[in-house]
Amino acid sequence: MSVKFGKKVRDKEWGFTEASLSRFFKGSGTGVLVCHGYGCTPSTMRCLYDRAVGMGLSAALPLLTGHGKTFGELDRATYEDWRRDAEEAYIKLVGAGCDKIILCGLSLGALLMADLAAKREGDGKLAGVFLICPPVRMKGYLNLCADASPLIPFVQTAEGFKNPEHEMYSGMATRKLRDIRSMAKIALDGMDRIKAPVMLVEAENDSRVDPKSYDLIKKKLPAARHIVIKDAPHGIPYSDQAPKLCDVFEGFVTTINDRRK
Repeated sequence: MSVKFGKKVRDKEWGFTEASLSRFFKGSGTGVLVCHGYGCTPSTMRCLYDRAVGMGLSAALPLLTGHGKTFGELDRATYEDWRRDAEEAYIKLVGAGCDKIILCGLSLGALLMADLAAKREGDGKLAGVFLICPPVRMKGYLNLCADASPLIPFVQTAEGFKNPEHEMYSGMATRKLRDIRSMAKIALDGMDRIKAPVMLVEAENDSRVDPKSYDLIKKKLPAARHIVIKDAPHGIPYSDQAPKLCDVFEGFVTTINDRRK
């Protein structure tokens, strides 16, 4: 692996395509908000979005601020931008006539969905929360990267997308790891306000999330269901374990729909 740093890394053009843009589908009165993770784009969450659409549901898949552009653009984004992106996608589903909304996110997206659920609990529309690999605590090496970000603000680990079907940065703007830590605290602090059903999905081979995250979450959400997907990496939706994840997701959504009829 060739690792690069510096101004050229900050301004590198990655060649993101329309596959990385936000998506929206108007289906039934049940809506699903699907949120990608840090450094990713909507292309990495298409399996879940497509499963929701295939079920006839309305679905929103936003592109978070700073993503799908350059590391420089990512570095300028803040967790408050990302919170606003999530809120706007929720409002769009409400505007499309959805009276039941299920939140689904991966990693940073999971933190944003937990935060949004805490804010929206009690509005009569929040129906469920599906959290995939939420980094309430990051692995140690990511914390070191965050602490070293003033010296090494950008790290590039490959020249392009590792998989052309899943457009995402190869590397990171390290300062944003501090935003993720801030977002993790906000999400965790608000979790005890969530009353809707919650599914926690853990990847067996997660290289980014400290397993203590799940213990901390379950103290806040003792009724949450927790499953571990075997042989799965952190990015389950863009791995070979994606079909298994989608089946779990569909089962969760179907149960909620049946319960609220």
